[in-house]
Amino acid sequence: MSSSLAAMSESLLNAEMAFAGKWYGVRCAAELRSEDPSRFAEQIVGLLRDEADAAEAEFRRLRDLG
Repeated sequence: MSSSLAAMSESLLNAEMAFAGKWYGVRCAAELRSEDPSRFAEQIVGLLRDEADAAEAEFRRLRDLG
């Protein structure tokens, strides 16, 4: 695989992960707000942090395979 193709694949992966993570955050926010509005901010920050950590770990794993 050429380096430009690898860079493009990595960029596409980054964009897809960012997109998926943001939509996951939106769905979590809507669900948490409907369940318990008083704890909404605390819960969503924790879930988004967990999602970001998982996305970063997956990205690093895939990058190291290439």
